[in-house]
Amino acid sequence: MDLWKKFRNWFTWVSRPLPEIVRDFYQEITVRGRKFVLRPATRDDIAEMILVERLAYAGDEPWAEEIFYDLLSQPHNSLFILLREPETNSLAGYVIASFRPGIKDVHISNITVAPDWQKRGLGTFLLSYVMTVAHQIKFRRVSLEVRVSNQGAVSLYKRLGFEIVRTRTQYYEDNGEDAYDMAQMLGDSNEDVNSELSFKNDRS
Repeated sequence: MDLWKKFRNWFTWVSRPLPEIVRDFYQEITVRGRKFVLRPATRDDIAEMILVERLAYAGDEPWAEEIFYDLLSQPHNSLFILLREPETNSLAGYVIASFRPGIKDVHISNITVAPDWQKRGLGTFLLSYVMTVAHQIKFRRVSLEVRVSNQGAVSLYKRLGFEIVRTRTQYYEDNGEDAYDMAQMLGDSNEDVNSELSFKNDRS
């Protein structure tokens, strides 16, 4: 392989780390006996995502609307995953992850479950899905931040294999609370990316 081809392949990977099969999906899945639709977010979903976030955080809005639109405009390195209840089409939860190929890290920027759907395994499912994607496209680490006071979330992350890397003092601007940096190392894989992906598309 000549030098230019190597550079071109590297540049493509850095600028577009997510294969199409990961970015464009639609699946019907079951979590603890309940059926949900799993699909990527669109601009039409943002208003409802913000509403769910307000409900989940007791009226607060951790993310401004502009952040949602900005990340959604970067489909090659950001993944917005929604879970909807099929009978009512209501939004049950979502996760937003940013893929940083330079350090092979997937950073979970936002994970939110609607209050009516909390403690039903949806948060665990969404995190596990991101970790599966990260592993299968050969990323080495999944990382996130969490409030020190949010012991329920900290316990969940630890159950899934995350470890506290460091404490960030006064990380949150709203109240000056500290945050834990948490991460899970995924290891390496030498298999071909496309042959390894097991995600299916249920759209007819």
